[in-house]
Amino acid sequence: MDNSNNFFLNRRVLITGGTGFIGSHLIQQLHASGAIISIISREKKCDLAETNQYTGDIRDSSFVTECMIDFNADYIFHLAAYKERSESIQAFYSAIETNLIGSLNIFSAAKETNSVKFIVALGTAEEYGNNIPPFDEKLRECPVTPYSFSKSCVSHLGELFFHLYNLPVIIIRPTLAYGPGQGNDMFVTSLITSLLDDKPFDMTLGDQTRDFVYVDDVVDSLILAAKNSQAKGQIINIGSGIPIKIGDIAKKIETIIGKKGLINLGGKQYRKNEVMEYYVDLKRADNILGWKAKTSLDDGLLKTIDYYRRVKRL
Repeated sequence: MDNSNNFFLNRRVLITGGTGFIGSHLIQQLHASGAIISIISREKKCDLAETNQYTGDIRDSSFVTECMIDFNADYIFHLAAYKERSESIQAFYSAIETNLIGSLNIFSAAKETNSVKFIVALGTAEEYGNNIPPFDEKLRECPVTPYSFSKSCVSHLGELFFHLYNLPVIIIRPTLAYGPGQGNDMFVTSLITSLLDDKPFDMTLGDQTRDFVYVDDVVDSLILAAKNSQAKGQIINIGSGIPIKIGDIAKKIETIIGKKGLINLGGKQYRKNEVMEYYVDLKRADNILGWKAKTSLDDGLLKTIDYYRRVKRL
């Protein structure tokens, strides 16, 4: 990881969603860099020393404004999001209220302060949907879920705030992040924990391709974006650039763990509007940020599986 030795020393950094998977890894990195950190989260569960927490909901504009005024951040990492992949009508309301309105509250409050130098907001490569890969940032989005629809709206909102108000928003669009500490609602972690617990794992036939990126590499991209004036107003893809079939990654995990016969290929149907080909173009990440993924899939899986083995032994 990029240690960014003194760049964040004594800089005031606000992180929304700081208790989440990527947020918790980002906090550790920023602590090591000497940043003064505050987080916004709906739940009071940040155990890191010297991390202030504002407990509340980003959908509440008054709460967000009060946090901004009180903390007076130099840098904002906006990671908080509604992430459910449900296709229900209610999911549209939940995704729009949290992701779009919540982001509008963050951007609007930041605009009213004179301290914010960069806002790095987390998007998702799922915004590209059923486009033909590799997805580049100039493609028209084709979201396939309420979640990815709301995230594509946030991407355009960030661009608009940059062009209308010169608000220094950067959108980082990662592919599928994975690594230690991720919740069981994601494929890699769910499969690893099931196999370690000797439980059967139902999945699709696994012919769909995905692009997996290790969490430390995602954190590196966020930090590099916050340091780079050329990134302002940009949408930047982050990923390995190497597609792999879901079935093949399942076999890799099965082989590393050494437990055969628990994976039931075809035990689940593909989702409606399943994206079958999914990987991104990384030229902009290289040209603007000088970023490339450092962690191979094999190394990342070994680190992740080792983490869950240690957790299981506790």
